Amino acid sequence: MGSAFHIAHRWEIDWQDDVDVLTLGHGVQVKILYRDDETEHVDMLVRFPAGYVEPRHNHASSHSVMVLEGVQIAEGEPLHPGDYLWADGTRPHGPFEYPEGCVVFASFHGPSSQHRYEGSPAGDV
Repeated sequence: MGSAFHIAHRWEIDWQDDVDVLTLGHGVQVKILYRDDETEHVDMLVRFPAGYVEPRHNHASSHSVMVLEGVQIAEGEPLHPGDYLWADGTRPHGPFEYPEGCVVFASFHGPSSQHRYEGSPAGDV
């Protein structure tokens, strides 16, 4: 999908259950807006169901997140539409809570956006 110019209309992309993009599952859904495997960059919308809690984790990539709808509570700090966070994916971060559900724009830069947890084979949280 990588190119010098790309447009994605969110209404033309279906939500997909997240089983391999972030590996969150449990009702989390994603829409991939842009992916460039050569530069290890992926942009997406992520929809979290009400009550979802994303445990402390890390990734093999850094990422930026902007809240579009709802509330994200990032390590105890409430974030509302328009609020932004950045995380060095190699360092543990979270938990993230979504008491009323939430949609975020997320941009990952690195080999993998998948979540890694303490005790998992790839996790070093």
